[in-house]
Amino acid sequence: MKELFIKKGRQQTVNKEIKLKGIALHTGKEAAITIRPAASQTGIVFYRNDLESKDLIEARPESVVNLERNTTIGHKENDKASISTIEHLMAALWGAGIDNAEIAVSGPEIPVIDGSAYPYYQKILEAGIKEQTEKRNVYLVQKALSVRDNSASITISPYTGFKISYTLDYDHPVVGKSFFEFDALKDDFAAKIAQARTFGFAEEIEKLHEQGLALGGSLDNAVLINREGTVNPLRFENEFVRHKILDVIGDMALNGRIMGHIKAFKSGHRLHVELAKKIRENMIEEEN
Repeated sequence: MKELFIKKGRQQTVNKEIKLKGIALHTGKEAAITIRPAASQTGIVFYRNDLESKDLIEARPESVVNLERNTTIGHKENDKASISTIEHLMAALWGAGIDNAEIAVSGPEIPVIDGSAYPYYQKILEAGIKEQTEKRNVYLVQKALSVRDNSASITISPYTGFKISYTLDYDHPVVGKSFFEFDALKDDFAAKIAQARTFGFAEEIEKLHEQGLALGGSLDNAVLINREGTVNPLRFENEFVRHKILDVIGDMALNGRIMGHIKAFKSGHRLHVELAKKIRENMIEEEN
């Protein structure tokens, strides 16, 4: 029988407590997080420190409770305990090689900082990374899995590494169609992916605000796009597709470390998490 997991190095956590604060992208309110070291085999867990009940919420596909323009996780026995917009932080933890961490959040959403994963990533590296005694398990995807919604799709296939090939295709004169590929064995996460910011369209702002979304969005934490171009300058010529890959990484990190080749076409959080759930189901089935 083929090995489902390989031992790849040792598990890691942050060396010391990390604090970050700023505006939350969707609520528009002040938000703060504290990232703390955690024991081996803990995984990434969150909790709301503004609630009386400090229920731990595991960052896993089955914890996802909302996917409206972000990835939100919650506690199955406490409706109040939910935390939104975790995807950029999850990508940063993955990029820094963090397997175990406990994250206290001041409210229902984490701070967006500059709209990318880079500020979190920087803070993690500044705090230092602590190697732990337990070996790290990396799941080997055994067979192709895919999810589709009309023209959008995402597939993962067996691959001896972690690779994402993303095709972005927007019916918009500024965004248009672009392709980018990230291979974790060859490419630098910090240089190629972590700094890519979230983006939004000027024509959608009023509608999003009516839905209670993007209330904290600004030129400090997102790229704003109108019909003529971007209102604020880009960090990369193809920043939009790079940010989409960042989102894929953050959502796939709900399963910890995995090995596979992801091919995505116009996919968003909903499809990402549906695929992550399929991967999780296969992990459980194959273990039993």
